[in-house]
Amino acid sequence: MQSRLVETNQSGIHRDLSALVQKHAQSTYQRPIPDFSRAAFEEFERSLGLSEKKQIIMDSCCGTGESTAFLAASNPEAFVVGVDRSAHRLQKHHRKTGENYIILRADVEDFWRLLADHYGQHVILHAIYYPNPYPKARHIMRRWHGHPLFSTMLRLANLTELRTNWRLYADEWAFASSLLGYTPETEIIHAAEPITAFERKYAASGHELTRVVIHRS
Repeated sequence: MQSRLVETNQSGIHRDLSALVQKHAQSTYQRPIPDFSRAAFEEFERSLGLSEKKQIIMDSCCGTGESTAFLAASNPEAFVVGVDRSAHRLQKHHRKTGENYIILRADVEDFWRLLADHYGQHVILHAIYYPNPYPKARHIMRRWHGHPLFSTMLRLANLTELRTNWRLYADEWAFASSLLGYTPETEIIHAAEPITAFERKYAASGHELTRVVIHRS
C-alpha cells in the first residue's frame, strides 16, 4: 500500500520551538513514574543481569520489535531493550526475548529516566525510529523535540539516532539539539535493508528518509 507524504500547516521550523527547548531545559520533569513502568524496568534489569552484557542499546517506541531484533543481531556485544506502550503492537512480535534483547510495555519517558539514573554510562545507542510526526503546528509539544524530557533523552546515550520520513521533523530535531549545545549530523539514508516496518513502507513509497545522529560529549 502506498504511504502518503506527511502534510503540515508549517512552512518551516516551528516558531515556538526555541522557547520550548530553553524552557524545558531549565525545568524539572516531575511526573511520577507509574508502577507498571517500574515493573517493566525491573524485568529489564533481571534480563540484563542474566545476559551478563555490559553495554546497553535502547529502542524507543519499538512497535512490533522488528528494529529491536535487528539491533540485537547487529550488536551481539550489547543488550537491547525495546520499549513501546502499545500492547497490541508488541503482541505482533514472535518472541518477547532473544539471546541479547527484550521487548517491554512501558512509557518510554519513564524508561529514559530510570535508565539514566541506573545505567547512564552504559547506554551506547538510543534509537528513535520513525516517531509519530504530529504534523499540525499546534501539536509541537507532542513531538519528541518539543517534549520536556528532550534534554534528558539526549544525555541518555553515547549516540542518539533519529530516523524519519519527514524532513521538517529531522530539521527541528537537529535545531533543538543544537540549542542544547550538540552538533547534530543529518543525512539522507537509502534503506537497502529496512529495519522497521515503517522504513520498509516509506522506502517502497519513494519517501526521502533522513537520519539525525547526535553524539554525547
